[in-house]
Amino acid sequence: MKTALIAMVLIILFAGCTKIDYVGEEYPPTTRVDLFFAMDDIERDYKIMGHIVASADDIVSAGKMQEKIMEEARKKGADAVVILGLERYLAGESTSFTETTTTKETKKGLKSSTSASSSTSVKEKKEIQGTFLKYK
Repeated sequence: MKTALIAMVLIILFAGCTKIDYVGEEYPPTTRVDLFFAMDDIERDYKIMGHIVASADDIVSAGKMQEKIMEEARKKGADAVVILGLERYLAGESTSFTETTTTKETKKGLKSSTSASSSTSVKEKKEIQGTFLKYK
């Protein structure tokens, strides 16, 4: 019981976390970042400055993940972000099994009974990929 409670607290603490991975160039921070969902929508000259991947548990909203991407874009000095896609995937599965045996003494001798239960949980994640741009 105590282990389950600790596990629940840890899940709640880490559930809202979005992991950000960025590879690319950095510039002085910006305050305004344009958002696009297709490279063809960009009407200005630009250069690709880097790529970002945001990943989180499936319970984190895509909107919150997008906010984190935009925040990172401002920190890295991007002028625009192109969201390339959102993907959900199975990140793991765990099964818990419990078995209990009880023995009673009756008039006819010892009587034992066994009960068992199992539960399986699936961990799903989501990932958003994007490209950071610097206008020329």
